[in-house]
Amino acid sequence: MEVAWVGGSQGGISVMDNGHNNQVDIAPDFACSGGARIVFNGNNNHVIIGEETVISAGLIEMRNHDSVIRIGANCRLAGSFRCRAQNTSILIGDCTTTMMAHLSLHEAGTITIGEDCMFSGDIMMDVSDMHSILDAETGARLNPAQDIEIGDHVWLAQGVRIMKGALIGQHSVIGSRSMVMGAIPSHSLAVGVPARVVRSGITWDRRRLGAKKMLGTQVTEGMLEPLDGISAGE
Repeated sequence: MEVAWVGGSQGGISVMDNGHNNQVDIAPDFACSGGARIVFNGNNNHVIIGEETVISAGLIEMRNHDSVIRIGANCRLAGSFRCRAQNTSILIGDCTTTMMAHLSLHEAGTITIGEDCMFSGDIMMDVSDMHSILDAETGARLNPAQDIEIGDHVWLAQGVRIMKGALIGQHSVIGSRSMVMGAIPSHSLAVGVPARVVRSGITWDRRRLGAKKMLGTQVTEGMLEPLDGISAGE
């Protein structure tokens, strides 16, 4: 086993290394509960976990070579984070939370998640369709892998699916059971399969604010319509 621990204790997370030249850097105040694990089945991989981050039940798996999973500071995460192809990356910004998210890369690529994102339960995303769709005449592949990018302060409600090539701008909300297959602009509410923007110029708050308050200020009567049925949130 050739895991190099840098920057503090293991914080209760177990590590299984079946490869070579793998490294785990964990901040001293990292915490773990629920039997979270890091598993290496490849070489030259790197896992970085930031300060005051807590990982509950979950799996970090590197079934590949030359890949990186970087988790920022002050995150609260549960779920699975799997790099299953060479030259893959999962990059998660500071202060992001997940109730139960499953991030996978079955082909080379990157999943980037910004800061202060909030993901509810049963969230799934992958840069790959996992199997090839081919042109019947030429044999050319029609569905190559594509990166996924989610901006800062994005809320994914219960059961959202993020497909390859998705790009979600900052301060947006994706409604429950929606499937994102393309670009969603910043400050947008999007719902459906595929997800479509139904309202622009929005943001959101983790607090359950009163109907007439938003970000600590009064909202004039009748200026904003209520948004019903958006999600089962965090």
